[in-house]
Amino acid sequence: MNNNFQNPLQVLQAKSKEAWSGCIEIEEPQDASVSWHVYLLEGKIQYINSSIGQQVRLDYLWQRYNLGSRCPQLDKQEASEYVQLCQALANKQLSDLDIKKHLFRFTREGLINVLSIEQAEINLIPARRIKKSIIGFTLEQLVAKSEDQIKAWKQIKCYLASSFCRLYLEQKNALKFYQIWKYKYAEQELEAIAQTHKLSSFVSLFVAKNCLYQIATKVNVDTCFLAKYLEQSIAEGLINLFPFQELTPEKLKQKSQAQENNLASHKTQSNQIQFSEPKYNSAALIVCVDDSKTVQKQLRMTLEAGGYRVLGILDPTLALKKLSQHQPAVIFLDINMPNLNGYDLCSLLRKSQKFKAIPIVMLTGRDGMIDRVRAKIVGATDYLTKPCDPNKLITLTKALEKSAASVS
Repeated sequence: MNNNFQNPLQVLQAKSKEAWSGCIEIEEPQDASVSWHVYLLEGKIQYINSSIGQQVRLDYLWQRYNLGSRCPQLDKQEASEYVQLCQALANKQLSDLDIKKHLFRFTREGLINVLSIEQAEINLIPARRIKKSIIGFTLEQLVAKSEDQIKAWKQIKCYLASSFCRLYLEQKNALKFYQIWKYKYAEQELEAIAQTHKLSSFVSLFVAKNCLYQIATKVNVDTCFLAKYLEQSIAEGLINLFPFQELTPEKLKQKSQAQENNLASHKTQSNQIQFSEPKYNSAALIVCVDDSKTVQKQLRMTLEAGGYRVLGILDPTLALKKLSQHQPAVIFLDINMPNLNGYDLCSLLRKSQKFKAIPIVMLTGRDGMIDRVRAKIVGATDYLTKPCDPNKLITLTKALEKSAASVS
């Protein structure tokens, strides 16, 4: 299905080949508050940082690479993060070689995050540059020996937005979470955490709604390692997921306008990649009818991070009544639901003039040809297998929303 999103790796390869200079801004598809900034000079990558949460990421990296207990505190009123980091490394009286080695490590961690994104909104900003860089790295240098980490993060992003994602454990779920981790704490791989943190203090980190970077820093483990162990708790809905920073509708609108302005200002450049349209549309309502609270939470987080409003309906027998009060842009229907399955509900919706042209996507845990054929017979627009890949979910939703708007 055609869409306007870009693949970060392909864009970086193209700009490296062109010996392009400037900043490539790559947005996290599942967290509208976060984007990654890749700085290039004549095709070489100078540095990669995030748009927000710079301090929590720097705290994590400083600890992971054993740079001491005193991580520099970034001052937004002073020079850029890159300049401040270089100065902090120099203050440790490191050799030039060691400083470049750590810059390489910091940049590579950022690139792993970037390349774990399949499709994203991408902006090219030629005027934004690092004026005095110590060193630049080729894309090939940074990717070398990182394939396994990139692959691991791609799998993690099926259930966790990014390392900036905030994880929240409600008090009512704390006991069950404690019981699950009581057994995990006995595993040899988690021995280091168990020796430094009591299980109760570990659990309290999630009650405080810390992001993954913060939790990994406090227990001194790799974010990827920790994320893999959290999969079960997230899948079971014990942990609620939140964007790193809540964006108000006003801020979303401002961000969309900024993207539109940036697109307009660069349209005349012949070597410009095609920008996608802003994905933030606070007016668009997406409806999800699914009796699973876990699925509802996952879809809600992904879609809300993409700028959509989400209406979740757990009881399919109430769907028609609730839907009659709204005009959704896209409807997601679970196939296997009690009392009224997705096929029957889809058929009923298609009989209504109001929902005849609304895109309907069937959700199922199976991926069989019979299900796909039956979905088409009852009038479904598309079909998505659970657990939904967040990138595919956002891409499909945007494409269907745009298609429906052009028809109307």
